[in-house]
Amino acid sequence: MRDNSPDEYLTTKTLTRSKLKIKDSIFIATVLSVSSEKEAKEWIKRISKEFFDATHHCFAYKIRMDPNEIVKYSDAGEPRGTAGSRILSVIESEKLTNVLVVVTRYFGGTKLGTGGLSLAYRQSAQRVLNNCEKIKKFFTVGFSLQFPISWTNKVNQILNRFDCKILEKSFADNVTMKAEIKKGDLEKVKRMLLESTNGQIKFT
Repeated sequence: MRDNSPDEYLTTKTLTRSKLKIKDSIFIATVLSVSSEKEAKEWIKRISKEFFDATHHCFAYKIRMDPNEIVKYSDAGEPRGTAGSRILSVIESEKLTNVLVVVTRYFGGTKLGTGGLSLAYRQSAQRVLNNCEKIKKFFTVGFSLQFPISWTNKVNQILNRFDCKILEKSFADNVTMKAEIKKGDLEKVKRMLLESTNGQIKFT
């Protein structure tokens, strides 16, 4: 309904991988969308277990959980400043949110030096982000409402207008709904519902 919404963000659509070989070291980059720090940590553990024999699992993630933004990264044993922060810089340059990038390294026997490592991790992250499909998503919030059954059509019209997702619906003396909406639209929708039903709607 609107462009450049503050509730809009860019993330990755599906888990994507790429491989890069530099002086016999293998760098496997994995990127995927995550919605919480807990989910990010679970994926880091899962990837580390999948490549259990690798030398390092360096990562960075950026997650927005209003009103806060969580940004973390790790060099995972590599020289300080050569891996995690390099991965994060690529995430930020691509303007991605709610995303995790893990770069797994198999050491090939030849040391790359701090400059070479920094370049390798940045290139690995950049390659996987270039290869992945990116999509726009919206931050949402849930809310509950109750109203007389005679207002069902009017309420549905307004909710549909704002692309609300109905999570639950029940009918008794009144209609009770649980819905999900773009965070920035919530107060406007509440005002419209109150005005359109002559105040015969309750938010719980």
